[in-house]
Amino acid sequence: MNPTLVFAKSGLRKPLLLALIAGFAIVFTVASYAWMRSGHHNLVPSIISTKSKSTLASTAWNETLGFSKVLYISMPYRTDRQDAMNLLASMSDIKIKLIEGVDGDSINAKAVPDKADLKPSVLGCWRAHADAWRDVIDNNFETALILEDDIDWDENIHQIFHDLSLQMQNNKLRLVKPTDHERASAPYGLDWDVLFLGQCLDQAHPDHRDLVQIYDDPNVPSRKDTQKVFLDEMESLGVTGDDVGKKRLLSPAYGPACTMGYAITRIGAQRLLLNLSYLGLRGPVDNDMAWTLQDGKIRGYTVTPPLFAAWRVGGQKDSDNYTPDPNEAMAKNGNRAGLSQNLKSSARLAMVGQLAMDNWGDYAREGLEAKANT
Repeated sequence: MNPTLVFAKSGLRKPLLLALIAGFAIVFTVASYAWMRSGHHNLVPSIISTKSKSTLASTAWNETLGFSKVLYISMPYRTDRQDAMNLLASMSDIKIKLIEGVDGDSINAKAVPDKADLKPSVLGCWRAHADAWRDVIDNNFETALILEDDIDWDENIHQIFHDLSLQMQNNKLRLVKPTDHERASAPYGLDWDVLFLGQCLDQAHPDHRDLVQIYDDPNVPSRKDTQKVFLDEMESLGVTGDDVGKKRLLSPAYGPACTMGYAITRIGAQRLLLNLSYLGLRGPVDNDMAWTLQDGKIRGYTVTPPLFAAWRVGGQKDSDNYTPDPNEAMAKNGNRAGLSQNLKSSARLAMVGQLAMDNWGDYAREGLEAKANT
């Protein structure tokens, strides 16, 4: 008997058709997945991937630049710097949380890490950073950006971090593939412990100078605004000539110094507390972070030129870590003549202009215009 007639008579023609359609859909889906996995595709997956990355990178425009929290460290008595950081952050639509600096003399000898033989001011600096790491762990932050209180950044900081996020999501230096959680919720990935963004000098691993990701960034400082130490580092990693002032670099962290600005993951905070507290402390916090990187006990990346720079006014106000020369001026220049390097457009300089006004001049101009219109 003709099967079609059987189905027709029994009323099963429609269910069979639906079953055939469902079966075809399953086969097509499996085949499509295999096709995409094979690498023989160009259009649709790349569009989806680009859209996803762009959407995730847009979190760089929020008040924490896409991190779980932005922390900054400041000695309790440096209310001048706290005023400056509060003002600077508010003008850049960034929300920051204060981590109080620590007076090294207040640290009990029993609380000093093994092997640590440091001046009180340097020990206090370490303790403040360790407190920031603890804050990350205590609050279960997935990531945090940690800043010191004497910094400057570019007025286009959100755009800069947006571009960095796209690079981190397409990171060719990773040792492991990103997880589904990273793809969905981690704008800078989570395959690192420390991301150095405000170093004062840098060096790459001598045997791994080929490990570098170079990308376009319209907010990179020009050659004349970039310190020689970073120009040399860029040249050693392949950025020379006309590319200087156009390209930024992402490379495995190996020898950064200074802690003006860096990000950490939660496991990074745990590893730092393990290696720079529980197991001892070998030197100033930035030096020991670099040594721990060189030992291979933590993993990190460095962005060059850096995204955060020291703001300098000259004189005793520029440092809380060293005993100042009593003959040195408190501030040779002051904020009116302060400066920072390695930035294309200083946010500190920009905010002075953005908040400037000439109230009585405005009244005078309004009065002149009123007379002219009568």
